Amino acid sequence: MDLLPSLVFIALFILFEAFFSGSEIALISVNRARLRQNAEAGDERAKTILEFLKNPERLFATTSLGTNLSVVSSTAIFTGYMVENFGKSGEWMAMLIISPLILFGGEIVPKIIFQNRADELSQSLAAPLTFFSKLFYPFIIWTCRATENVSRGVLGDDNDNEATFSRDQIRRIVSLDSQTIHLGPTERKIIHRIFNFGEIAVEQCMTPLVQMFAVSDATTMEEAHKMAIDSGCSRLPIFHQRIHNIIGVMNTFDLIDQPIDSSSISPIVRPAYYVPPSKKIDDLLKELQTRGLHMAIVVDEYGGCIGLATVEDLLEEIVGEIEDEFDKMGKQYENYSDGDYLIEASMEIESINETLGLNLPNEEDFETLGGLIIHHLEKIPSPGDQITLNGYRLTVKEASKRRVISIIVRQLNPENEDDANGKTSDND
Repeated sequence: MDLLPSLVFIALFILFEAFFSGSEIALISVNRARLRQNAEAGDERAKTILEFLKNPERLFATTSLGTNLSVVSSTAIFTGYMVENFGKSGEWMAMLIISPLILFGGEIVPKIIFQNRADELSQSLAAPLTFFSKLFYPFIIWTCRATENVSRGVLGDDNDNEATFSRDQIRRIVSLDSQTIHLGPTERKIIHRIFNFGEIAVEQCMTPLVQMFAVSDATTMEEAHKMAIDSGCSRLPIFHQRIHNIIGVMNTFDLIDQPIDSSSISPIVRPAYYVPPSKKIDDLLKELQTRGLHMAIVVDEYGGCIGLATVEDLLEEIVGEIEDEFDKMGKQYENYSDGDYLIEASMEIESINETLGLNLPNEEDFETLGGLIIHHLEKIPSPGDQITLNGYRLTVKEASKRRVISIIVRQLNPENEDDANGKTSDND
C-alpha cells in the first residue's frame, strides 16, 4: 500500500481509538444527576446514555472491542507498509513510531479531553455508541456471558451484583456538591443523622430529671385524672417518696375505665424499664421495639433516676423536633434588638448553631446554652453576668438560685471584641 492511503487509514483508526477510549472515560465521569434531569425533561440522548450506564458490561464491551480493533488495524497497516519498504528492520521501526502515536493520540490526550468535558460531550456520544453496540452485538453477548460465568466461578453463585457501599463512602457521596448529587439540605442532614445514630448515648437525648413530670405512688385516681389532663402526656413516671426513685410508669389511657375517686393508682402502674446513661440509642430503640415499650428510665450508677427517654426522643435524633398537639409550639428564641437573640437557657447549642447560623462552642461537658455559661463562669449565674467567647457576648437575662432561664446572645464586631475569652459578673 502506498504511503498516503496508509497514513489516511492509520489516522482514521487512531481517531476511532480516541473515540472509544474517550467515550468510556466520559460516561464514567458524567454528572449522572444532571443526566437524569435531562432524561426526565424528554432528552432521548440522555435516556440512551443512562441505559448504557445501567448496563456497564455493554458499554465496556463496546468500547474495549472498538479500541482493540482500532489499535490492531492501525498497527497492522503501518507495520505492513514499513516491512514492505524497509524489510525486516521495518518491524522495529514501525513499533517505535506507531506506539507513541497510539498511546498519546489514541489514549492519553482523548481521555483528558473527554474527562474534562464529560457533561458537554456525553450526550453527543449516544448515537455513535448505539450504532457500534449494535454492530458488535454478537461479540458483546458472548463477552457478557463469559464475564458472568467467570464471575460466578470466582465469586460463587450467591454473588450479589448490586453495588454495596461502606458507611464512609456514602458519607462522602452525601457531602458532594448539589450539582453532583441532587440532595437538599434536609435530606443531607437526615442521612448524616442516621449514620451518627449508633454513636449517640441515651444521656445526650434524654429528658433530664428536672424537666420530668412525675407522679407519686401515693396519688389517688382523682388526682391522677387531673394530672394526666394538666401534663398532656400519655405516660407518666411513678416515684416512691422521692422523684429519684422511679418505680414504674402509668399509661394515662388506663385511667379511662378507672373511677374518679380516692382509690390508689397502684393497680395501673406498670414496671419501669431502666437503662444506663451510656447506652447507645440504636440499641435502646431495638430493645423498646422488642419489648413493646415507649419509655425507658435512665438511672445512674447508684440506681437514682437522672432522666427518661421515649421513642419520640430517639427518633428526633434523626428527623428533628417532633411536635404534637400537646407540645408547646413557641420558639425557644426570639430576636431581641439590633441582631441580638434572647434564647432559653435549655436550648441545645447544636440546635442554636443550626437554626441561627451561630458558631457557639459545643463541648462534651455541656449541651445547652445554660450549661455553656455555667461551665465558663464556674457558678450559677445571676442576671447581668456575662461571658465573651468565639466572637459572641452571652449575657444572663433571667436566672433563679438553681438555674439559668434565659440568655441574650450578641455577635461582636472584630474591632469591638477586645476580650475574646473574658467573663464578668455583677457579683464579682
